[in-house]
Amino acid sequence: MILPGSGAVSTARAGASVAAVDNGEAVGLNPAGIAKSHGTKITIGAAAINYFMTFQRNGKYDDDPNEAESYEGQPYPVVTQDAHPSLGIGRYQPVPVIAITSDLGGKVPNLTVGFGLYAPNAYPFRRMNNVNGKPYFVEDSKGWNFPAFGEPPPPTRYDIIEQDAAVILPSVVAAYRILPNLDVGARVSIGIAKAKSTIAVWGSPANLEENVKKDGLFTLDATDSFVLALGLGAAYRIGDKIELGANFTPPTNITAKGDAHAVNGPAVSLNGQPFMVLPSGAVRCQAGGTLAAQKGCVQFALPMAAQVGARYKVLGSDGKERGDVEFDVDWEHWGKTCDYVKDPGCHSPSDYRVVVDAQVATASAPDNGIDLKDNIVNHGFRDTIGLRLGGAYAFDAGANQVIARGGVAYDTAAAKPGWERSDLDGAARTTLTVGGSYKMSRVQIDAGFGAVLEGHAYGLAQLQPDGESDGLGDALQRLQLQR
Repeated sequence: MILPGSGAVSTARAGASVAAVDNGEAVGLNPAGIAKSHGTKITIGAAAINYFMTFQRNGKYDDDPNEAESYEGQPYPVVTQDAHPSLGIGRYQPVPVIAITSDLGGKVPNLTVGFGLYAPNAYPFRRMNNVNGKPYFVEDSKGWNFPAFGEPPPPTRYDIIEQDAAVILPSVVAAYRILPNLDVGARVSIGIAKAKSTIAVWGSPANLEENVKKDGLFTLDATDSFVLALGLGAAYRIGDKIELGANFTPPTNITAKGDAHAVNGPAVSLNGQPFMVLPSGAVRCQAGGTLAAQKGCVQFALPMAAQVGARYKVLGSDGKERGDVEFDVDWEHWGKTCDYVKDPGCHSPSDYRVVVDAQVATASAPDNGIDLKDNIVNHGFRDTIGLRLGGAYAFDAGANQVIARGGVAYDTAAAKPGWERSDLDGAARTTLTVGGSYKMSRVQIDAGFGAVLEGHAYGLAQLQPDGESDGLGDALQRLQLQR
């Protein structure tokens, strides 16, 4: 879920800033924008994001003919997203915008350079572990484990229990004024990506009654220590009042490696025998797995994206800019597909490819295990189009200025009908924003607020002919997401 904007100014404009941006926010929005700044500018800010979501699965808890539970036959409860990011403020996650740009005092004519911190404007955190206001699965220093049984398990467990991710990209930007009315710019980012997620899977085959004691808990905690991302931008001015902007971001591929940890419920068995998860003899991610922590890796991508925008500037009687209105069109290539058989190194924004160097084996035959198959978490995404309209107007306040901003945006759905999930938001959304600034001679203080409205979204999982699920979790029925 990538939100429009990057920082306080562009957020307050609903992201309609690809042509207007001229400060450190240009690192993520349009690197050509820094060519319009003069001297040295320091931008320090953040977008603080919270994600309100509730999940309700249709239907009731199944009857288990072999083991009665008090909650059998009860309707599935509402589960509320309750993430508290480790570096957040409560449920809010700050996405930093920190940059310094300089024209180098004119030592290199027409060149402006900068350094900044770029991160996708998103909220990848999930905690879908609460049932009736109480956490179900327990977490300690060794990871996630099963609780004392008796309470109803969360119906979200086959989709996502907990998810934590971050992509941090220190960046170098440069812009050059080729012509008096044409600027071009580029960004090179090298950083890290972290991804950690926990889900439940069927520990025993054919757990059709979804007995939580027959489930297995699976956690993957992985890091990609070298992520390369690029950006290209341009700005073109037509006369004094019209300005055009464009930005292109190639896909950012991430292959994160780390530890996988599996815990089986007390009733998990294979042909009536308890089994364990062991390191596999075949190494595809990395060597060094142990009984307590196998090695695993996950492949995913941030989508290729392009934005174009046009702004009309309102000039005062002195010829200086007093305000503007900008309209942008945004395209994101979420629909890229991969054939992992022919190209196992392929990366898709629509899929998570999880590989674990592990096998399952019974205690009586530990050397005769079965290697785990690759898991492709397929979201079935398609490309999205975003429309953004925003602007600003400045009012004099003595020697200073007060600037008012506002905007509205609409993004089409990445998820196809019936493919909504709670781990990665693919719903259509409308964004409404307001904000303002107090501008002094050398310092400008900005603030903005936005509400992203999505309404109701629906997903439908169906068992495939081979008995495997489509990625929403085995035997998961119709679910409803509310935002």
